Amino acid sequence: MFRYFLGFQVPTDRAGWLARQLPSVSGDLFAGLKPQLYHLTLCTIDETQVPHPFLRQRVASAFEAGLPAASCIPFGRIVSKDAGAELVTVGSVANIRLFYEALVAHLAPYEIAPWYRRSGLRPHITLGYGKHPFDPVPVAWNWIPRELVLIESHVGHGRHRVLQRWPLLAPAQAAFDFMDDALPSPLRCAA
Repeated sequence: MFRYFLGFQVPTDRAGWLARQLPSVSGDLFAGLKPQLYHLTLCTIDETQVPHPFLRQRVASAFEAGLPAASCIPFGRIVSKDAGAELVTVGSVANIRLFYEALVAHLAPYEIAPWYRRSGLRPHITLGYGKHPFDPVPVAWNWIPRELVLIESHVGHGRHRVLQRWPLLAPAQAAFDFMDDALPSPLRCAA
């Protein structure tokens, strides 16, 4: 089976660093992912039995008008889940939710809709599969992805193929607190 999803691929240097943060594993109940497969899935958009011949072009057409700017994703700890290990967010993920909603709005006119979102958006990076209970590992990382990727996953084979990349604009910079008094009132940042 082939699964197609949109997301952010973890840069090589950060992927290696994250792999080293995962607690050591004994036994064969847990399989860590290869760091080059680390990614944050925003949404799955299709699943097929054979490679989809036109999906990449349809998604590219949806993004011709441009994409929203990137936003900071605040990660805070690696946790053990029933099905594996994940790097999870801490604090507000409102900005990534806004990015996701804008992305879905770009796709809708092309009849491309996200799958599996009944539970809502839960940004995380899967680091491995299988039972391996451990105490949460603190990992403070504020990540600003530089590109959105369309990935074709060969389900069950541990292979991902990036079909296309779209660069993202940097997030808008807010005013620094020390500048707040110097700005006219309509330009002040909300607390």
